[in-house]
Amino acid sequence: MTVQEIGKLIRAERKSQGLTQGELAMTANTASRFISELENGKATCQIGKALQVMNCLGIRIKLDAPHGKVRE
Repeated sequence: MTVQEIGKLIRAERKSQGLTQGELAMTANTASRFISELENGKATCQIGKALQVMNCLGIRIKLDAPHGKVRE
């Protein structure tokens, strides 16, 4: 997935839940500007905040390592 695709997914889920960017920002403890930038695919968004927003929306991410290997 690209950052733009993730942003579109977040926007679609937020709208399907009937939330404004401001409401999501309050729930995720972040700024409305961050939500806007995230939804617009800004590549420099902070991953921790992005994960927090996705968690508030119930979006889960599954990461698979090549050949099932976990690197430390």
